Amino acid sequence: MKSSKPKYYLIAFSLFYLFLIGIMIFYFVQVLELKKKEIHKIAHDKIDEIEHILSFEKKSKKKDNVMYNAILDLLQKKATIEEIQEKNASYLQFISLDATHKIDSAFASLGYKIAYRIDLTHVILNSTKENMLKTPVTILETQQKIKQAHRVNTSEWEVEESSQNKSDEPCINCPEDYSNHFTVKQEKYIEVLNFNSIAFRQLFPLLLGSFLICTFILILYFITYKTIKKKEQEVLSLHNMVDNVSHEFKLPIATLKYGCNNLKQEYDSPTVALIQRQVDRLERLQNQLGVISNTNDLPFSYEDFMQLIEDLKLRNQSIDFQISWRLDENILPFPQTEIETILLNLLENGIKYGGTSITCSIYSKENKLYLEVSDNGIGIEKKEQNLIFRKFYRIIHNNVHNTLGLGIGLYQVKQIVEKHQGSIQINSKLTVGTTFIIRIPYA
Repeated sequence: MKSSKPKYYLIAFSLFYLFLIGIMIFYFVQVLELKKKEIHKIAHDKIDEIEHILSFEKKSKKKDNVMYNAILDLLQKKATIEEIQEKNASYLQFISLDATHKIDSAFASLGYKIAYRIDLTHVILNSTKENMLKTPVTILETQQKIKQAHRVNTSEWEVEESSQNKSDEPCINCPEDYSNHFTVKQEKYIEVLNFNSIAFRQLFPLLLGSFLICTFILILYFITYKTIKKKEQEVLSLHNMVDNVSHEFKLPIATLKYGCNNLKQEYDSPTVALIQRQVDRLERLQNQLGVISNTNDLPFSYEDFMQLIEDLKLRNQSIDFQISWRLDENILPFPQTEIETILLNLLENGIKYGGTSITCSIYSKENKLYLEVSDNGIGIEKKEQNLIFRKFYRIIHNNVHNTLGLGIGLYQVKQIVEKHQGSIQINSKLTVGTTFIIRIPYA
């Protein structure tokens, strides 16, 4: 029996399993990205809904607004940005706390922890196109700080006011005539701080299902692998036992043959002839159990062929045998035991599997010896035809072995044919019959 290579199967499975895990991880990452976009979109939409209730709103910049006056002080260079931040620290803190409270309240039902920030990035005096801010200035930030900024959008708005007195009344405490036409740009940032826990909670069923599938495949493989290894060991033990039994039979059979030959010389009795035939049959069965050893190297002859058929006819008188020897010579240059093993196995199989008419032909064509055996039995299914030459394999009908046998006859036939670089062809049809055609190089 050819030994299997489990380590190659294990390597192949491992590569396939890693490939499967890789595919699942890839698609999980894709789902995670989609979930990330979905969660951020929900957060952005919610921020847009509550933006109008925040204390700081870019659309309400008026002359009495703290931020508006701070920007004017910056444009008129009455104060630096640091001085403005220090002066308005309490106001900035107030609007940040107010934003924190309102944002936390708005997202409480969703379970989101939101960090939000507004940066002033540009304050440009339109007359000079000069940006008065060297670096962005944070004007609103929740208590929970942004770690990885995710910009929501950039907004831009213009203010065109004049300190000129447009009325007829005199302007009291008005600054010098100064046109205040400027552009302000700001950027809003948002981050869902507990994104991982939200995504994990929502994707947990998918993650658990994938894990269970991978675990199930792994467990199923190892159970199957262990079962196959166990059966392989059982079959190997069976093969070794059969080979050992076959070897142990050789000496008793040889001794019986020797005794029968001596008795035949002393007594010409039908009983002795019967015993000798049965010993010969026992030897043939023993040869089927193991590698045939040609203790008798005599070539197979026409007389051997006819005697083989006659013995079969005696045991199977209801069978119609049609034989043909289409060779010019009466002796074949092949061992008698090997040719008899081939023919007996094919002929007896035809009888066991329902054949009532058996045809056996021996002929030569194109430097090849042909051994052809046909029957009108139950036939062999297509899927079984490549399996019947395996050692110990037997065809099962409805989970039952309907015929007796060891399942090694056709295996022995294949071994002999391959030994002589020959080939076997099967033509079979269910309920019609089977034909075996064996070709062996023959000059």
